[in-house]
Amino acid sequence: MNRTVRRVVVGVDGSAHSLAALRKAAQEARRHHATLRPVLVYSSPMGDYIDTLWPPDPRTARELDRAAYRRLVDSCERALGGLPADVRCAPTTAFGPPAPLLVQASGEDGDVLVVGDGGHGALHRLLKGSVSRYCLRHCDCPVMVVPPAGD
Repeated sequence: MNRTVRRVVVGVDGSAHSLAALRKAAQEARRHHATLRPVLVYSSPMGDYIDTLWPPDPRTARELDRAAYRRLVDSCERALGGLPADVRCAPTTAFGPPAPLLVQASGEDGDVLVVGDGGHGALHRLLKGSVSRYCLRHCDCPVMVVPPAGD
């Protein structure tokens, strides 16, 4: 395994926790002269379970992807003042369950995955699981979990 950091992959969903993770990921990308890869994973308004049974038609899928990309760029604007000019940046979106897709997105040699510590309550973790815990258990690359601001 190569120890050189080539890409810093960061999960972004627009929440305050993910914006803190995005800021930290940008710092790490600058520090290592690596590519910053913000990833926004989305599903349709019907939810993950319905999406697996009845995936959206191609037109709806394109609309969902465009809306997700706009949310990703907006998140970069809120966290970083826009897509950073001082570091290579490769924003991307993915459709499906967040945790497995973040693990998949950070599967190359030289990747580091950065995720926010979601800050959801016990009921949410019970019903949906914890993205950060899933990534820690399943990622082959180093994972950095960024705590909420002020913690």
